[in-house]
Amino acid sequence: MSPARNILLVRKQGTRFFMQPGGKRERGETAEQTLEREIQEELSLKITVDAQNYIGRFQAPAANEPHHVIEAELFQLFIQSEHVSPAAEIEQIVWIDPLKIPADLPLAPFTKETVIPLACTLLS
Repeated sequence: MSPARNILLVRKQGTRFFMQPGGKRERGETAEQTLEREIQEELSLKITVDAQNYIGRFQAPAANEPHHVIEAELFQLFIQSEHVSPAAEIEQIVWIDPLKIPADLPLAPFTKETVIPLACTLLS
């Protein structure tokens, strides 16, 4: 989340849907370590433990893998600048107001059904 209360979504190369940044946990990693590594890899941002707020564990249909379900541990991060650059497999970054989602923005199921409603609750 930015100081302007926008949330950051990414679109991976060769995909259609926007989602929150992140990825799979590597062997021996904690959820927090995975978060730090994925944010560094995908956005070239170094985050600290005190910037993380654990929200919970969720399941949803996978956006880019038909008939698969993802298990996600969701964190709220506070990022001081909206000047973020895509890295690794990220093709596009957008900052959106979760209360005013563009109708033509294709969202991953987890983002649409869980992340956006939670962001709206956190902002109210």
